[in-house]
Amino acid sequence: MRLMNWNIEHMNSWWESDDAESATMRLAFRGNRFSPAITDVPALAKRVGAVINAVDPDIITIQEGAGIPEMNDFFNRFVEGSTWRVLRGSGGGQALVVAARLDRCISGIDNGPETIGNIDLSEPFEADVNADLHIEATEFARQPQVVEFTAHGQRLLLMNNHLKSKYVHDARARFEAGGDTRRAFFQDALIARRRISAEAFRIREYLNGVFDAEPMRHVIVAGDLNDGPGADYFERNFLTHSVVDRVFGSVFQPERQLAHALFHGGATDYTAQFYDYIEGRTRDLVLDHVGLSRGINRNFHWRARVGVSEYEAQVLNDSKLKERDRSPSDHRPVVVDLTPRDP
Repeated sequence: MRLMNWNIEHMNSWWESDDAESATMRLAFRGNRFSPAITDVPALAKRVGAVINAVDPDIITIQEGAGIPEMNDFFNRFVEGSTWRVLRGSGGGQALVVAARLDRCISGIDNGPETIGNIDLSEPFEADVNADLHIEATEFARQPQVVEFTAHGQRLLLMNNHLKSKYVHDARARFEAGGDTRRAFFQDALIARRRISAEAFRIREYLNGVFDAEPMRHVIVAGDLNDGPGADYFERNFLTHSVVDRVFGSVFQPERQLAHALFHGGATDYTAQFYDYIEGRTRDLVLDHVGLSRGINRNFHWRARVGVSEYEAQVLNDSKLKERDRSPSDHRPVVVDLTPRDP
């Protein structure tokens, strides 16, 4: 089984509306305060489809997707294979989506449980995200999507995630202004990071409930966690922490830890590249992750990589194009192959 995880930048902006009955892909997109302009939407969709076709996955976890009619339109027009089943999670305009080919090794895919024990992913939970010593109701910016399916005769639980963004309005200008304006920026940035931490803690509580019920459950956790390895300015100076470490589990409970498909598999490529205005340099980042449970490790051989060649083949180096036209996405996909071990 080949799994592909990909944040497809503002994919939800490709269609005219989020209609329940039909989907009309735009010829062009003028852009708005949330999404950048696109000169030729079908051409970009074709290149995104070409990346997927080159990877040739059996199942895809997508972040920043659209509605089911829109996603079906994309798969029918641009992706090889005629048996794709699309499941949509939450996320408002930018949806979490899982799509699976049902003509090879996968069958029986459907929505999984939102609730494990007393942890309900659809309900608010309590946290002090403002650091004002008031514990208040908090919700996921995008509720994790949980699906279950059968692959190679084994039942798997897959969680697709897109944690809250670290975005702060006018962040660079406020940081560069210095003084009280910079301090106010730091305050807003830390609130955003505490919200991400709260989401990560809730995901880990859900996973703990899964492993409490079935310690060797086949679990895959995938998605854009908006955090990666390596301490940054906020971790060094404001004592924040790695969200990935929280989701993937504590060293004090190794039986509940997830193996990181990229790092435990020896991959070194980045999945996203952004200019860090605080440190004044472009940073290669790993924001997109796939974690594998002990049950997966016991019953499957696996290897993982970043889909560099498939992605780079669809990059257009033309300075006359708008930035969004040049690359299939601002993230590169993660690809994981899982092969059942011999009994």
